[in-house]
Amino acid sequence: MTLNSKERSLPNHRRFAGPLDREELDLLMGCIGGSPIPAFVIDRDHRLIYWNRALEELSKISAEEVIGTSQQWRAFYSRQRPCLADLLVEGAVADIPQWYGRKYLKSPLIEDAYEATDFFPELGETGRWLRFTAALLRDPQGPVLGAVETLEDITEKKEAEAALLKAHEELEMRVRERTAELARTNEILQRTTDQLSLLLESLPIVSYTRNTAGKYEMTFVSHSVEEITGYSPLDFTDRASFWQNQIHPDDRHRVIKAMKESRVEGTHHCEYRFRASDQTYRWFSDFWRLVRMPDAPAPYFVGIWQDVTDEKRLRQENELRLQQIIQTHKLTALGEVVAGVAHEINNPVSFISYNIPLLEEIWDTLEPVFVDHDAFARVCEQRGVTRTEVVQNMREIIHAFKIASHRINRVITGLKEFSRSDELAEKKAIQVADIIQGVLVIVGGQIRKTVSIIEQKIEPGLPAVRGHFQKLEQVLTNLLINAHQAISPGRKGKITIAARHLPRLDAVVVAIEDNGKGMARETVDHIFDPFFTTRRDSGGTGLGLSISYGLIKEHGGTISVLSQQKVGSRFTIYLPIDGRSLPRMNPRLLFVDSDDTFLKDIQAFFLEAATCQIESPEDREKILQYLTDYPEVDWVICAMDLKGLNSCQLMSSIKKRYPLIYTVLYGRDGDGLQGNPDPSFIPSFTLQKPFDMDKLQKMIQEVGRQRL
Repeated sequence: MTLNSKERSLPNHRRFAGPLDREELDLLMGCIGGSPIPAFVIDRDHRLIYWNRALEELSKISAEEVIGTSQQWRAFYSRQRPCLADLLVEGAVADIPQWYGRKYLKSPLIEDAYEATDFFPELGETGRWLRFTAALLRDPQGPVLGAVETLEDITEKKEAEAALLKAHEELEMRVRERTAELARTNEILQRTTDQLSLLLESLPIVSYTRNTAGKYEMTFVSHSVEEITGYSPLDFTDRASFWQNQIHPDDRHRVIKAMKESRVEGTHHCEYRFRASDQTYRWFSDFWRLVRMPDAPAPYFVGIWQDVTDEKRLRQENELRLQQIIQTHKLTALGEVVAGVAHEINNPVSFISYNIPLLEEIWDTLEPVFVDHDAFARVCEQRGVTRTEVVQNMREIIHAFKIASHRINRVITGLKEFSRSDELAEKKAIQVADIIQGVLVIVGGQIRKTVSIIEQKIEPGLPAVRGHFQKLEQVLTNLLINAHQAISPGRKGKITIAARHLPRLDAVVVAIEDNGKGMARETVDHIFDPFFTTRRDSGGTGLGLSISYGLIKEHGGTISVLSQQKVGSRFTIYLPIDGRSLPRMNPRLLFVDSDDTFLKDIQAFFLEAATCQIESPEDREKILQYLTDYPEVDWVICAMDLKGLNSCQLMSSIKKRYPLIYTVLYGRDGDGLQGNPDPSFIPSFTLQKPFDMDKLQKMIQEVGRQRL
């Protein structure tokens, strides 16, 4: 059968002579051309007669380029070789193993058809895996007309198989490793359990388990609880309410509320005071988690307690000393700056200061000439001023120059003193009493203008301190001048200078106290900051107390200030003997009561507080002596119902001797202030018992503390 030359060929194939009629040919080519499977057809002479679109996309070779040629190999190989279809057309089935090895098989369904799978590195960027099938095309009478070969891209399948195989191998390796690891784990499990038990018993913590409802009964408590609290584990596990009953009453509601709100996943935390067997309260830090075990009917809490009483005390001490550290850093940084500033300012100011007397001398010479000179009078008249006004203005200008120059010189001197470093100068043994007398010689006359009484309480035989006489003299001078300036004119002012040896600190303590206007808490907080002053309008530079602070630190000492508005202020200097370092000092509260249990509760909440239990009238002197030995005390908080001692009388004595200490009286309804032998005494505050500890602490912080 022959196709007529006048008939048009379908796309991607050419006319050929063969036994197929036109309709059959169109059907065949349409099936192959519309198939998404890459395919090509060759005739009996190995020439390409069809190359479908899918194969064009796969090989990137167009049909026009290869139709009519025998270059079907170009799509798959880098050099010429037979394709599977070529071997079938050639009848060289026996040569298939030579070209495809064991990667082929004969189709079990179609005669004269073979399948093969191979990797073609020339296809695409990284090569392709193809499964291809070739089958002979025969005339109905039997002769071979050609062959068709279809191709399937199985790259992704091959890669998936490779990945699956690799994953399988890795899984088997992991199984072997995990099996070995499980064997090792089982081997050391008992030893680890024993070590963990020993560790829990050795650590300074208490581990426990407890129920999540009801009274939160303990089901297990480690033996370390006995060392920390003095109670045995059985006290907790055998008595349902034991744990709750030992929590401080002020904390109990908060703790139980935290338990109720913690029935969710995650770590929960709460801090509270717990009463130990010696009846003292310890701060516990409690961490717990909700645990659900597969074989347990209900979840339970697993947690630990840690005694953080000492840590809380240290934290509070660190917070109280924070301002001291900040102040030291300010002085160090600022000292480097002000030295250069003082030097730069000093040169032009020296020139001005030197020339002001010359200007004044020249004016003294010219003034009579100008006053009597008619021409000068006419010029003044033209300017609208009189000769007297000109002369007076000139005098005022020269005087203003003097004042400004003097003030700048004082600022420069203060800056130099602030920034100087005399660490290399040798410290000598000096008597504080001599320094005080020298200062009074210098500034005593000025102070007595507004102060009617300068009381001296100098303890005889004070031990010497090592330091620099001039520097300590400068400090005391600054403090005395500040005390003098704090007293309003016309008021009966009093300044007390006290010096004594404090064996507890092995230090000499110097206190300068006035009955002036006092300072607000905000002022006390910044009193040692450089350039901070409340007398800017009256010539204050804000450097005196900053310099004093730095000089006392240089001597290894401490300076503190206690002040009440409308009462006065007290600056206290602690100087170590023989240059020894002073221990850390913090403001201190003093609680006075006859109830020992209440005092223990107080001490558990106010870690920095001191307590004094009153049992007899003789305890009055004990309290007064304590205030003498501990100048850090700034608040005395006393119960109304003391045993054998009138609390109002006691507090009145304290107030007379230490007027700057804040006093608080507390009692129950009806206690009142009856029986006060000194009606002039009024406490700073009164409280009704029982009172909220948090509110008391907040009140103390808002009113103010002694700054050390």
